[in-house]
Amino acid sequence: MLASVLHSEVAVNVSIGIMRTFVEMRRFISNNVLLFERISNVELKQLEYQKQTDEKLEQI
Repeated sequence: MLASVLHSEVAVNVSIGIMRTFVEMRRFISNNVLLFERISNVELKQLEYQKQTDEKLEQI
């Protein structure tokens, strides 16, 4: 960690800020798991529809 190398108050504060950011990011991800799953499903459907459209255009 930065604080253990530099031994300064600024380094300690930066390290604490980084840890808090990662904790908040983990909290955000776990609170929005369903949303991320829905987005993933929409992306998969879009890829499937694109493939079908490409196949139909090839037939024309």
